[in-house]
Amino acid sequence: MKDSILTYLWWISNASWISNGNVSGLGWSLKDQMGSEYFRLRACSRSLSALHAEMKSLLWATSCMRDMRITSIRFETNCLDLMNITTNPMDWPTFATEIEMYQRLQEDFEDVNLFHILRSRNGRADALAKEARNRGYIFSYIDQIQSDGGALRRIGLSAST
Repeated sequence: MKDSILTYLWWISNASWISNGNVSGLGWSLKDQMGSEYFRLRACSRSLSALHAEMKSLLWATSCMRDMRITSIRFETNCLDLMNITTNPMDWPTFATEIEMYQRLQEDFEDVNLFHILRSRNGRADALAKEARNRGYIFSYIDQIQSDGGALRRIGLSAST
């Protein structure tokens, strides 16, 4: 996947945050044109709020897509506020830095779309984010792949130092 530029993919992200937790969990799943699914989960320092964690998840996943040389992507989220932040950035001055980072990342894509989905359609990314948060410690990411009908296979791990 890293050797060729992929054109259009379907991607879902989510974050898991609790007020008394030590970490925020981030997760995303990606399905390509061939039916293969890619998954990543990550735990980072606890964000200020659930919405901050969602924004961190969007930034991380967008950066991952760029690093994977994906040129067009359909991002999906169940977080309406995240949609609002990206479409009405002036209404969210608290997120000015994050909005600027997201806008810079978007410049690396030919086509980027962000869509709202029901929470019930966000099960995989939600489970990944919760798994990352429940580990209770910070780690960079765990990378997995699943082909149509195949079992999950871990393809990478990066531990935080």
